[in-house]
Amino acid sequence: MRSRINVDKSKIPYQFQIMLGGKRYSMEWQYNNKNGLFTCTIYDADGKVLIYDEPLIYGNPMFSFLCRGTTFPPIDLVPLDESGEEKEVTWENLGETVFLTIDDEKNKKDLDRF
Repeated sequence: MRSRINVDKSKIPYQFQIMLGGKRYSMEWQYNNKNGLFTCTIYDADGKVLIYDEPLIYGNPMFSFLCRGTTFPPIDLVPLDESGEEKEVTWENLGETVFLTIDDEKNKKDLDRF
C-alpha cells in the first residue's frame, strides 16, 4: 500500500504544513461546490505561492506539468482508490475510498532489490 496524505474535508477550507522530499511545504485545500472539484494551493517554506488552485483529478499526479526536484515536490502525489473501484474524486469518496497517495511504490521496490 502506498503512503497517504490525509485531506480532512470536514476542515475545508484549511491549510497544513507537510514535508515532501525533505522540504517543507504548506498545502491549502478548497472545494468548489458548483463543479465538485477539490483544489490545492501549495506554498514553499517561506509562504510563497508555488502553484495556485491545482485541481485534484483522479489518477493524475498533482503538479505533473512542472519540472520538479528543486522548487516543487520531487515526488508524485496521486489521488487513487487502490482497490480499483472508483474512477473519480468526489466529496463522498475522498478520504473514504479515494486517497491522496504518495507514489513511493517504485522506491520500495528498488529498496527491496538491495
